[in-house]
Amino acid sequence: MLLLALAIAPGLAISLFIYSRDRFDREPKRFLILAFVLGMLATIPPLIIQILSGDPQRHSILHSVLGYAFYSYVIVALSEEASKFLVLRFYAYPKQTFNEPFDGIVYAVMIGMGFATIENIEYVERFGFRTGLVRFFLSVPAHASFAVLMGYYVGMAKANRPKSFLLMVKALLVPVFFHGSFDFFIFLQKDQRITDYLSEGLLSFGAFVTFYIALRLALRTIRLHQLNVMDKRNSGLVD
Repeated sequence: MLLLALAIAPGLAISLFIYSRDRFDREPKRFLILAFVLGMLATIPPLIIQILSGDPQRHSILHSVLGYAFYSYVIVALSEEASKFLVLRFYAYPKQTFNEPFDGIVYAVMIGMGFATIENIEYVERFGFRTGLVRFFLSVPAHASFAVLMGYYVGMAKANRPKSFLLMVKALLVPVFFHGSFDFFIFLQKDQRITDYLSEGLLSFGAFVTFYIALRLALRTIRLHQLNVMDKRNSGLVD
């Protein structure tokens, strides 16, 4: 029970935090709950892809720095972020209640935290309390940061239709870049031949720096959206 709570708590806490930041014209709770559930289901396509691709440590073609880069950015990051993006694009984006840029962040985080919660339960069950604790403070917040960046661009796309295609492309590729970079450093730590040349401390630092930059950008986009809404309300442009 303790491990299950440890696995579920960070996703719920971050979801509630983002919901609390949406101070004006909040999305219906039933839509957000369904977004969370769809995020959980979004783990299925990437799981199939990753199972079919196999473990990079067991394939000579992938058993290299370039191989790990391909696995991190394409097999893992692209499959996972694309699965979440499709839910955001085809479930949340068309809704009439999706009527301001910050709504993109709210929906994206709900989807991302549903995804991260299922992933977290799996990791905690397999590797125990210590892994759950690390993921509580690092991996799940990282997923939330990627989701905020995705939601930011999707929200901007709905507000700026002439540039929506480019913004949608950014909504997918920016999270893929940060997610792939984060995983790349982590995967490299698992290969003894690579850690013989690059210290685990250096690789951990790379993963942390990637997470830190993504988190700072995510927090910055949240503040920018809130300031923008406040400016519009003070000027009487929105109710």
